[in-house]
Amino acid sequence: MVLRSRLAEQTSVRSCELEHSEWHVDSGVLRNKRSDFFRIVGFADDSGNEQLLIRQRETALVGLLVHGGPGNRSFLLNARCEPGLHGFCQLSTTIQSTPSNYERRHGGEPTPFIEWFTQEVAGTQVLHDSIEYDWGRYYDAKRKRFAIIEVPERVSVVSPLLWVGERELLRTLAHPFLMTTDLRVAIALMLAHDRDTEPGLPLGHDEPTAATASLREIPLEAMTNWRIEPRGIVEVAESRGIGVEYVTTTSASREVTQWSQPLVRIQRPDTVTLGVRGVAADREFAVERRTEIGLHGVALYFPAALADTVSSVVCRVRTSAEGGRFLHHEVVLQVADATGLSLTQAEHITWLGVRALSALLLVPEATSVELRTVATLALREVA
Repeated sequence: MVLRSRLAEQTSVRSCELEHSEWHVDSGVLRNKRSDFFRIVGFADDSGNEQLLIRQRETALVGLLVHGGPGNRSFLLNARCEPGLHGFCQLSTTIQSTPSNYERRHGGEPTPFIEWFTQEVAGTQVLHDSIEYDWGRYYDAKRKRFAIIEVPERVSVVSPLLWVGERELLRTLAHPFLMTTDLRVAIALMLAHDRDTEPGLPLGHDEPTAATASLREIPLEAMTNWRIEPRGIVEVAESRGIGVEYVTTTSASREVTQWSQPLVRIQRPDTVTLGVRGVAADREFAVERRTEIGLHGVALYFPAALADTVSSVVCRVRTSAEGGRFLHHEVVLQVADATGLSLTQAEHITWLGVRALSALLLVPEATSVELRTVATLALREVA
């Protein structure tokens, strides 16, 4: 895509030192000096195992404007530049922003079309609006708002915004590093909505609830497995494969053209596999309910863990984790034929048909980001 390439060429990311950035370690956490965008926080469990987590108390907005009916929609996308994305620039939703940004606390330019998501606009229809948890493995209970709004006409836009047809958008789901995980989640919610299914949990399952967590917050300076250096936070034993690097980014297409920030670097890609059995409309998908360290005991639905080596992959795509928080962290999404494979913790596995999976995705705060992103591939196959 010409626009994406051009914007990527206008973006530069370079390493920097903490003392020359807009961030500092204060009261045991790494945070911005001017505003509470997000923090890097240290935790330890009852056994003394340490972990770095990203804390973002603001509920970010992921807003998507669409025009037209199911199967014939146009989507208003943003060719978004982020320092941690593979290729620097990827297609995202109309808006992907925290209140700090769209309320212009950073002093930047206005966010186009933000009023369509913060107030009622005549002639529009809300197709979906929910709060969802983000990566429980890396965030301290972070949540996002996903809002999809249908507009009566295709409004005129300028770069980096562009309208994309539904067929073309669904084709790009299989392209590596072309769209953000936020856009993938929004597409999954859109496809689930189009099945005219009422939101609902699997039959016989209770609402996800929170349990008491054993984690306690500790100062970054007191951590024994990480040390604070001028250019980042370095893991000593490298057992977790997680560190922090400071970067300065310049981009001509963002509301603020230059900024500095920490990015979390994860050494190994994450692979998310959704098991499937059956064919066409009779397909069933394997899910399980569990928690992650950053969810503090909240149980969500995840793709069920496969016990055997996956050899029969139906579809696979490589994606980037959020480019504003992670540095080139790769996530491999795949749907695998699980007909002949055993599943771990089989008594906890639930097989869901297409309509049941769609209904589950529409329940707020019930599914993991892993399930929502890989479900896009699953629902596309039977769309």
